[in-house]
Amino acid sequence: MILEDTTIYPLIKGYPELCKLYKFNRNKYVTRVTWNVEDVWYLVSGRVKVEATTQNGKKLLVDIIDEDNYVGHLSNFYGQNFYCDSITMLASTLIRIPAETFRNLLNTPDFSRHFYMKTNARLYDMYKKELMRGLFTQRQQFAFYVIEKTKDDICRIHSIYYICEYLKISRRNLYNLLARFEEDGIMDRLETGDIQVLDMGALQEIAKPVVDFCYNKI
Repeated sequence: MILEDTTIYPLIKGYPELCKLYKFNRNKYVTRVTWNVEDVWYLVSGRVKVEATTQNGKKLLVDIIDEDNYVGHLSNFYGQNFYCDSITMLASTLIRIPAETFRNLLNTPDFSRHFYMKTNARLYDMYKKELMRGLFTQRQQFAFYVIEKTKDDICRIHSIYYICEYLKISRRNLYNLLARFEEDGIMDRLETGDIQVLDMGALQEIAKPVVDFCYNKI
């Protein structure tokens, strides 16, 4: 996506200083808990993950942000603090909105509506994902994940660690799931590490309760 195609562009195009693009390589911090910066970022292209860190150093995946969304310590504007870091998962392009400018923009009806609609949609999405993890088996959830990521019968696997984080399962359990799907003739793990779907119909049948839940078909 380019800046001109984002939903925020009509609201900021009159501010040339806000249209400057910042490039981040993969696995780079956009914001950190320890940085005393309240500026807000907006993701033009790429993907960003939001992580919290426990007292013993364990990382907890909180959210995954796709393009055309706000990034930063947004909970502050709701009078809260989630104490999270924002880290690029892919090479990403963002724009930066200084805190004072952002607060001024929030006083305008169109920008305020855009911000709260975007962040509220993400909160509902996060809540629904948490419900999904409690309502369905890991096998059903993994089947749904593979279907969502498959193109031309190939599911590209960029990071096993990311999948484990996303599904909240251990690496061992993930490999056990893969082995069972292979035994059932539903999918095959390629030498590249990617997954080839051999029986999409069977996979869809397993994932159907999750699909119905996520797409409001129940």
